[in-house]
Amino acid sequence: MQDKNKFLDILEKSIETLKSEKLLDELTNKIHDELGTDIKKAKEIVDDISITIDIIDQSYKDLKEAKESGKSRQEWLKGRLQDALKQYTEERKEEYIKEIITSLDNVNKEIGIEIFDKNIDFSKPPKSYSFDELNAQAIIDNLQNQLKNNTMLEAVIAEDGNSKVDIKHKEIKAVKEYFETKLDSDYDRNFKKAISVAINIAKNKDLLPEELKDKTPDEIAIIVDKGVTSAKVAYKLAQAELNPIDAVEYIIDRNTAILNSAIVRVTTKYGGLVGGKIGGYIGSIFGPAGTVTGTAIGTTVGKLAGYEVGEFISKGVKKLASGAKSIANKAWDRVKSTGSKVASLFRF
Repeated sequence: MQDKNKFLDILEKSIETLKSEKLLDELTNKIHDELGTDIKKAKEIVDDISITIDIIDQSYKDLKEAKESGKSRQEWLKGRLQDALKQYTEERKEEYIKEIITSLDNVNKEIGIEIFDKNIDFSKPPKSYSFDELNAQAIIDNLQNQLKNNTMLEAVIAEDGNSKVDIKHKEIKAVKEYFETKLDSDYDRNFKKAISVAINIAKNKDLLPEELKDKTPDEIAIIVDKGVTSAKVAYKLAQAELNPIDAVEYIIDRNTAILNSAIVRVTTKYGGLVGGKIGGYIGSIFGPAGTVTGTAIGTTVGKLAGYEVGEFISKGVKKLASGAKSIANKAWDRVKSTGSKVASLFRF
């Protein structure tokens, strides 16, 4: 209980920085004060988090604009991958695509084994990893199926774990505002940055599960983005601002944008030397540890918005899981009768 109170205190203090017009400076000082990190290093951490959140936000907005202009999610992702592949030789392009597809397939299987005690084959790999016109569509279809299944698993984990996070805390107005503002508001970005900094501080103080120990600041930022976004979607769903299918489609869009953001971040960090890097990054975010801790963070943050908001999120999480199961019904048929280990992993 003492660790939980310390964690909640760190969350609350980070959220208070949202009042500042110089948010990033305040968050930098927060890391400096809490961890004794020198200002330069603290600023690097905050910049890493901030840039990552901004890339996700811009990727999603680009996808949204593309869909509004008549393009499909698959067409958008194909274009983004083509851009990412320009710097590679044909041989390296195939290695790169294979690593992305294999890593997504592996994380879904890992979730099946670790959470649902089942070895599940979610999809068949493409016959070739060449990204030419004849095979590119098969690759994109595979990635979309993998992201749909990962979204379904994430929703089921959230449904099972929602009641496991027992938080009794006063209502924080700034958190309630996050849930009540529209999806993708300007407030969302700053809120996610503040929460990500809090999680980074708590991680370094050994207040969080082991699963977060090896996560970098940018990986934490993506995990937080996924978790608090899903909680907000659940709230909007319970408020009848979204229907279940639209809610799930929204999260699949976000996860597609996050996959693109992961590719951008790794390419920016390592340039052409990305062998093994992109697969590890995707595994860190979409795998069991990232998925479970992300949903736990979203649930925990939701409970800081007050009893009423927390109740709406709980109702929405159930509806979201139902919608996700209907979209990925073949995968769900293979896991629905299993015993979940979520309770033991929700240790906030």
